[in-house]
This record gives sequence, structure tokens and C-alpha cells, in this order.
Amino acid sequence: MEQHTLHQDIVLKKEKLLGISRELKLQFIGLDGIIDEVMSLVSAWYMFPQAQMRPMVINLWGMTGSGKTALVKKFVELLDHKKLFAQMDMGEYESGSASWLKETLTEELAFFHEKPSIICLDEFQFARTVDEDGNELGKDKLRVIWELIDSGLIQYMPYNNATYIRRAESCLLLLAKAEALGVRISNGVVSEQSDVFLEIFRNFFFDNEYRHSTALAGDYFLSTDFVNGLYVLTDDDDLQRDQLKEQLQGADLEGVRSLLAEGIKSRKALKELDLSKSLIFILGNLDEAYGMSRSINPDLDADELHADTLKINITNIKQALKKRFRPEQIARLGNNHIIYRAFKKEHFNELISRELDRVARFIEQQIGFRLVFHESVHTLLYKEGVFPAQGTRPVLTTVKNYIESWIAKIAIEVVDKQGPVSVIEWSYHEDRYVFVFKDKDNGILNIYEEQVTLKVDSLRRVANRDLQAHTAVHEAGHAVLAALTLRILPSLVVSKSAADGCDGFCVVNMPEGLLTRDVLRNDIIISLGGFVAEKLIFGESNTSSGVVGDIEHATRMANRAIKDYAMGSDPVSLAVASPSNNDYFFMKEYHRQQAMELITECEREAESILRQNKLLLLKLSEYLTEHHKAEEAQIGEFVRKYAVNSWVRTEGFKHKDDYFSFASCLQEQIHELENALHSTKQLEN
Repeated sequence: MEQHTLHQDIVLKKEKLLGISRELKLQFIGLDGIIDEVMSLVSAWYMFPQAQMRPMVINLWGMTGSGKTALVKKFVELLDHKKLFAQMDMGEYESGSASWLKETLTEELAFFHEKPSIICLDEFQFARTVDEDGNELGKDKLRVIWELIDSGLIQYMPYNNATYIRRAESCLLLLAKAEALGVRISNGVVSEQSDVFLEIFRNFFFDNEYRHSTALAGDYFLSTDFVNGLYVLTDDDDLQRDQLKEQLQGADLEGVRSLLAEGIKSRKALKELDLSKSLIFILGNLDEAYGMSRSINPDLDADELHADTLKINITNIKQALKKRFRPEQIARLGNNHIIYRAFKKEHFNELISRELDRVARFIEQQIGFRLVFHESVHTLLYKEGVFPAQGTRPVLTTVKNYIESWIAKIAIEVVDKQGPVSVIEWSYHEDRYVFVFKDKDNGILNIYEEQVTLKVDSLRRVANRDLQAHTAVHEAGHAVLAALTLRILPSLVVSKSAADGCDGFCVVNMPEGLLTRDVLRNDIIISLGGFVAEKLIFGESNTSSGVVGDIEHATRMANRAIKDYAMGSDPVSLAVASPSNNDYFFMKEYHRQQAMELITECEREAESILRQNKLLLLKLSEYLTEHHKAEEAQIGEFVRKYAVNSWVRTEGFKHKDDYFSFASCLQEQIHELENALHSTKQLEN
């Protein structure tokens, strides 16, 4: 019977987890894989929490706005586990003292003792124990957190225990002094040497510093202050205040002393909080692993950013953690590291669609007319609200500002016209919202327009066509050279960015894996592309200061090629002479000359390619003068149409993940030598 009941319980719990998983996937966009990992890990805890010897720890790492906290909270809600759930912001706990943190933690979680609770340690990156240079910060105050994560067993002294034990011990010392000076107590009241008693006990209180607003008197040991203090001190759930008072009413000085001593003895100084049956979620933003999270550029390509985050693995996470925590602490976090990926374009688009549907449903339910959003509104929200590295929050606030805040204006317009409005079609055109009011038969009742003030997309607009043309040529130079040297199309080229201090940029898809001579040389050529394009189209006198970053990169790569990567005449590591680098060969003038020659060769090749493909350069520049960006497909169209290289129309382009062909090269050589060996053996026979 018990086995049958256990089997039923497991089946019911499994079905509940499956239902929660389905509901989470409906509510959270782009997190299906994350949800599957979480549900797989929590199943053992949920099914058999009593079997746990230590907490189940699940680490969720990602960029801001990726849905870590929201997912945990929704999981707790669907599991109906709120009574046994606690969320702690480690940014707040980090600023407290060791004793404050331990007292707060144990007081808050005392109810969770030996229960299958859920604890969420949010913003965990703030709990760091080493600084940026790897030096220990000495944060012993966070030791209780690591005890919680490791074993779930926390030894602590309850606040009441320590406080009331100290006061009871103080009272015993005062009683001993009073007794020595002739103070006597009868039936709980001072019967001899009252003045001496009042002098000795004038600063003492047991429960309340104001003694519950009662002046010190000879009957103090029958007062509310003393009875309450003795009651809290005595760890006996069956003992009542009235019973204590009755005992005091018949006590002499030795009797009072005996009650205090029994109370101290009954109250253990230390307790153990057992949270070993808990499920602990550790949530954090690791900039060391998510370097792209620092960017607030709205013109970043969301798909490119998503692809970058796909490369982050558990080793990267542990390396990032190493910059914040000690090795033994990283070990305590275990291996259940769930890595969030950045949203793709389709995820942002789905989020915008859901938000617009939510607003439309609310309006129809509350006001009565149906809102139909044109695709132009969706596009506007993407342009204004999507900052790829900042997740969902900017999108949600943009919907609030650009959609929800307009609802009242629309409602007032409906009332003013007093027409039987059934449908409102909402579109965006040339900085204006256009609202078409229709009746139930689709007849137009009114068309209402209003100016919209843009905050982000307006920054992408051409303010000075000449300056835009200059930037367009510079970025087109990078794009053309990337496509024709690497044979990999750039993901994006931007000639007018909404990001502060950024006129334009080109996202070059460098091959993954190795930095070969060929790749490094092409990298230098591409880096020089902006400078060479400016010089080719506008003349050397009109090259701009915008080339500084490109020139620095090209110079750095050329020097590394010769000094570090053994791509010069001497396959050794080179350094400038210094007492600290005696293990290196020192640079000679001819090494510097080789680096200069490499840059000069790359510049000549960049100029040669751009001259041969000048029409392609000009056409792409023309497009980027009129438009603020060109994406991979558009760049590909220009290259295939205007490049002089025939291979762009026959062989096509490579992908950065499939750039090298070392495996096939290996097989070809093996095949060739095996055939030669086989032929030799035949001749011998």
C-alpha cells in the first residue's frame, strides 16, 4: 500500500513539473532550453527532498534583462511554494556586517528548518571575495552564505539567546553583590536594604530598557520587565508567564538566583539551522564572461550578439567566477551552471507582438473597441526599444511610453467624436501616428493623426549628408575588403549609429578558432580599409581622425605577428630590452622594419583590391549615405553585382565556422601517400 501511494505521488509530481514546464515556455520567450535544464535539475529535489544530504544548487548566469529572476519567481508561483521561498539580493547583504548578515539570514529562514524550501540568491556577482587583481577582500561576513551553499547547515546564536543570557548573567552578578551588602528578598520582594538594592540595580533591565514604563522598586522581580525577560530566557514551551510569576512570588534571593540559573541552562547558546533539503538558485550577471554586456549600442545586431553568447561554456563561466571568488568557493557552486543566451531578433519581435496583443486585449475588455496595430508600429518599437545587450527591459518600457501612454488620448478622441467606434487601426508614418476609427461594418468614421517624438531612431537620421558620405566610404571600405579577402560577408555595416560617440562600424566575421598568417594578414588589410577608402575616394588630404582606432589595431597586429607569433624571419619571442624579460630575445631594428613592411604590403593590397572594385565601393557607399545601415544579405547583393572577382558569383562565400579545411587537407595527404605506398608494393611484388 505504501509503495502504491509512493508511486502515485511520484506520478503526480512528475505531471505537475511537466505542466509547469509547458506554462513557463508559454510565458518566457527564447528560454525553452533554459527551462528544460532547470526542470531536469529540480526534479530530484521535488521528487525526493528527504534524500538530499546537502542543498541542490542551480546557477543561472546571463546578461541583465534576460529573465533569470522572473523565471525563478514564476516557477515558485506555479509550484505553489511561496510560503517556503526566500529571495535575497546579495548587493544588499554585501554591505552589512558579519553578525548582522548571519542574524538576518537565520531569523528570516528559521521557518525553513528541515523543510524543502527554495532560496534565491540574486545579484550574486556582488558577493565577490577577491578583487580585480585576485587579492582576497577578507569578507568573512559572507561566510554564512558559503555555509548555506555548501552543506545547508548553519550554526548560529539566536539574537534572543545571546541577549537574554547576557542580561541574566549580569543579574546574577548584581544579586551576588546585593547579597553581600545585606539585601534580602522575601516572596519575590526586597525585604531588607531596599536603598542598597535600588542603587545596585538602578541601570539594570531584563526585557525593556524602560522597564515597560515602570520605575524600579522593591517588587521589581514581580514586574512585567523581569517576568518577561525570564520567560524569554527559559527555553520551555510548556511554561507560561503566570507560572513563572507564581514561582517568583514565593521566592527568596536564592530562589530568584535559581530561576535565573535554570533559565540560562535551558537556553542553548548555539542552534543549528538545517537547510540541507533546500533548492538554492544562484543568479548573477558575469561581465567577465559576457563582455558584450557592457555595450549599450542599439545598432548591434541581435543575431550576432546571440551567436557570440552561444560560444560561452562552463569553462568560460568558471574562469569568470575565478575573477570574483576563491577556487574552493567556485567548487562549492558545483557544476549546475545554466548559461543564458542573448535574445535573437525573432525573440525581440515575438516580445513586441505579445506586448501589443496584451494591450489590445486589455483595451477590448475594458473600453470595448478593438485595436489593430500596423506592422509599421511594430517596426517603430523595435527601432526605439531594442538594445540587444540589455534584454527585455528597454522593450517593455518603450511599449509603455509609445503605446500605453497614448491610450487615454485615443479614448478621449473616441468620446469627443461620439461615434460607434468598433475598430481603431494604428499605424506609424513619417514621425506621426495615424489612427483610423472604423465602425462595425468597417466604415471609416474618422482619421486622427498626431506627432510622435522619437528618442533613438532620430539619432540614426542623416543630419549632414557630406559627413554621412565620408563615414559611408570609410565603413564600405572595411566591408568590401572583408568580403573579398576573407570571402566571408560582414554581418552588418552601419554608417550612422544611435550610440553616443559612434558614427559607424562594420561587424566583420573573422574565422573562428585559429589566427593563422593568412587570417592575421587579412585582418590588417581589413583594418586599413577605412583609411585606404577615404584616401582613394576623397584624396589623402581628406582622410579623417576616424581612422585612429583602425591604425592602432593594424599596428598592434603587425607587431604581434613579428614579436609574438613567429611570423617574421626569426621564430622567437621578442621584447624591448628590460631586466624583467631576460627570457626573451631583444628586438632589433630589422624586426621593427619587418612589422613596417607587413603594414605597407597590406596597405598596398587593400588599395589594389579597392581600386579594382571601385564601383562596388562607390555603390555600397552611396547606399550607406542614404541609409544608416546595410545587413549581410544587402552587402552580399552589392558584392555579387559589382565585384570584379568572378568567384563571388560562382563559388560564393564561406561561413566563419567553416573557414578552414585542415581536416580535408590531412585526409588528402594521407590518401596520396597511401596510394603511393600501395603502388610501390605492387611494383615490388
